[in-house]
Amino acid sequence: MMTAIHTPTMIDGYVRLSRDDNKRNYSSIENQKLIIQKYAEENNMIVRHIYEDDGVSGYSFNRPQFQNMMANLGSIDVIVAKDLSRIGRHNAKVLLFLEEMEEKGKRVILIDDNYDSLYSEDDIIGIKTWDNERHVKNTSRKVKRIKKMEQENGTLKCVPPFGYTRHPLNKQLVLIDEEAAAILNLEKDLYLEGNGIRKIAEILSDRGVPTPTMLQKERYEALGLPYHREVAHMWSYGMVKDTLFNDYHNGVLRTHKRERMTINGKDKKISRDQQYVFPDHHPKIFDDDTIKLLFEVKDSRHHSQYRGQRKHVNLFSGCLYCKDCGMKLTAINRPNRRKYYVCGTYNKKGKQFCEHAHLVAEETLIDALVKYLTLCRDSLADIIQNFDLTNLKSPTYSADDSQQRLENELERIKKDLKTLITQKLKELTANPGMAEIINETYASLQTEKMERISAIEKTLQDLTKEPHISAVAIKPDLQTALDILNEVLAQRNLTRTDIEVLVEKIIVDKDGNVDIYLKYGLGNLATYAFKADKENLKLTMMIEAIRLLEKDDTGFTSVKFLAESLKAIGYPMHKKKFAAYMEHLLNLGLVEKTGIYHYPYRIVASKEKLQDVENMFIMLGQAGGMPQMVFEYILKKQGIDPKTDLSIDQSISFGLTAAAFTNDDSDYTVEFEPFATTLELEGNGYVVASLGTDSGYVPYTAYCAKQSYLKANPEVIQKFTNAIQKGMDYVNSHSAEEIAKTIQPQFKETPLENITKIVERYKSQDTWKEDLIFEESSFELLQNILDEAGELPERVPYKDLVTTEFAAKAKGK
Repeated sequence: MMTAIHTPTMIDGYVRLSRDDNKRNYSSIENQKLIIQKYAEENNMIVRHIYEDDGVSGYSFNRPQFQNMMANLGSIDVIVAKDLSRIGRHNAKVLLFLEEMEEKGKRVILIDDNYDSLYSEDDIIGIKTWDNERHVKNTSRKVKRIKKMEQENGTLKCVPPFGYTRHPLNKQLVLIDEEAAAILNLEKDLYLEGNGIRKIAEILSDRGVPTPTMLQKERYEALGLPYHREVAHMWSYGMVKDTLFNDYHNGVLRTHKRERMTINGKDKKISRDQQYVFPDHHPKIFDDDTIKLLFEVKDSRHHSQYRGQRKHVNLFSGCLYCKDCGMKLTAINRPNRRKYYVCGTYNKKGKQFCEHAHLVAEETLIDALVKYLTLCRDSLADIIQNFDLTNLKSPTYSADDSQQRLENELERIKKDLKTLITQKLKELTANPGMAEIINETYASLQTEKMERISAIEKTLQDLTKEPHISAVAIKPDLQTALDILNEVLAQRNLTRTDIEVLVEKIIVDKDGNVDIYLKYGLGNLATYAFKADKENLKLTMMIEAIRLLEKDDTGFTSVKFLAESLKAIGYPMHKKKFAAYMEHLLNLGLVEKTGIYHYPYRIVASKEKLQDVENMFIMLGQAGGMPQMVFEYILKKQGIDPKTDLSIDQSISFGLTAAAFTNDDSDYTVEFEPFATTLELEGNGYVVASLGTDSGYVPYTAYCAKQSYLKANPEVIQKFTNAIQKGMDYVNSHSAEEIAKTIQPQFKETPLENITKIVERYKSQDTWKEDLIFEESSFELLQNILDEAGELPERVPYKDLVTTEFAAKAKGK
């Protein structure tokens, strides 16, 4: 007779214990292992490996050994744990885990819950997982409640910040750590001398000043305790920033600075106005005036990362940003060359990190900023007159106040040095045999005081080097922001402080074009189109170059001659830069190359042709506007190159193009109504063509809404579309006179006969469609125009962007 031999089953165990668990109710790690081992012996099983997470919450499934076990599932057949709570205390995640194991054919055994996935059909498993989660949430709520009470009562539970220590007997009592406080005072002194945070870190490291972790390690070792944290031997930016700018040093305790919204979630910062603040909670290292001074100086330096002694004054450092990578621009100062700025990433790391230099000259920036400020002052003077002066004053710390404080501190340190020397002489006289020891003792103290005196004197010199706009802004006789701008512009040369006070930031693109953002809402008062201004300057210099050719009697010219002549007139020009302009003159057929070294270019155009080219202007709107793009599209259809066959002035705003045309500065202008008809009726020009007729149906006006809004408010969209369709029906079914009388209240300054003539022209050109349906052909035409103008990064499918549902319903009504 044969007896069947059962092969033992290989199992893997999982054990866990955390602070969520009450150790009186839950087994320790070792007990859990024993329970699993005993179960295995009783059921013909062999424990291959036990995965252990000690001190990890069961609410999170991101546990090291649990994740390790899940990664090894390919070699695991059976998982054994003491009970469900050991797997986890997150209801949904535990149920998903059990379902996943069942799908993968893995057997799960929970000993105390009498659960075996191979046999069990436990209907209350969800209730058990819910109860396990309820336990951890209840514990979390209790802990939060206790912590909230401690915070409200002003109890400091964590380690005191750098500069303080707890009383060795009464742990609730916080004392000043004199050695750390001395380091804090040194940091403060260095900062107020004008050094930046990084520079302070460098100075402290060079002097061998111990870091916070070095001091901590010394204290632990002095008590015979091990210190397990990593020790930093060099000061860093973060160390200085965290230790110096903390109002705890002013005796203020802040609690409830962070709050955890979910169990094992991330801490969320709490705004300062919602924190619990306890003034005079402990001894002060910095008095009220010192801490106020520190934070005011910090605010004034907010956008500048460097506070060492500068060799060059870079007016725009700290406010220039690369449009592509977001990095600040770096100032380049080279002998006998103009100062310019380039992208910091491009300058330090090369093209592979930022493709373009984003180079812009300082003189260009000054010119642009002055023009922008002039626009604020002149174009919108009436608005600026009412601008609140208090909003324009610099929020930074007063330079005069800072100077007075430093002078007082300098006087105090000089007195300390005198006292030190007097004390040294007394001790030398009393103990001549200990002269060497006394000299060594006082040498370092004297050196430190003298270094401090030298540093303050240097800072005071720097403070008096250039005028500060804050002194101008606070003058009592200035009543409006307009006065301040007049003061700034009257100086002609902007100072570093002017720029810090007025400029928020300047964004520079790859071509050196800038977007200037002014502070205090000034940017909302006027707009400055740098790119248009730049293009206008190029056009103006080209016209001046043509005029120089007109005046020439030799019949020859050169790049050098034209560049130097333009520079003498006052334009920012040099030989290398003018080479591109000469290429344009060649393309226009005004000059030709000779191959002769001293006479490199021959003037081939007649005086009459040069004058014709000079006068060939076409007034248009800003670059990138629909009138310009439609016009250029039509020109290209007729075989005319807008860039080489004629000159287009895009620097004039739409409101001024008619006036510019009237002043005989151009041959043609593109106008909206009623300006076009007004020019014609006044005898200043004639309407010779319509862009709308020559371009086809361009969807000049379209209505956009988000898909979510369309779905949520279809009735609003339909009513709106019906109203527009009603208007279209009206203009297509009434005479020009009737339409003119209806719309006249909207054009009070235009005579009725002018409005009638405009409407007649619109009707004859078939301007108004019969319906509002956005046809695919019109959509493609619009994309063609944008594409030709270089304003469309990629084409969009018609069906993805356009819906005709509402227009079709409106047409059918």
